[in-house]
Amino acid sequence: MSDAPVPPPSPALGRKAMFCFSLFLLFFVFYMGAAVLQTPTFADIASRPVAGMPLGFILSLLIFPVSWALIAVFFVKGR
Repeated sequence: MSDAPVPPPSPALGRKAMFCFSLFLLFFVFYMGAAVLQTPTFADIASRPVAGMPLGFILSLLIFPVSWALIAVFFVKGR
């Protein structure tokens, strides 16, 4: 086994990890917000019409497009 010192991690690695974690946190907050809005406690808010549809329904439909948009941001900016 070699006794060579292990080089410190690259600062770029830390920035990439922070960027990826930020994207994940953004999606997690959106997803949990949409899920919590669907509970009986927030039924009044979820049933408010937005663009002719209930807010809860619109947020549920937006989960996949938001995730796709964040994936696109990851591929464009995360190089």
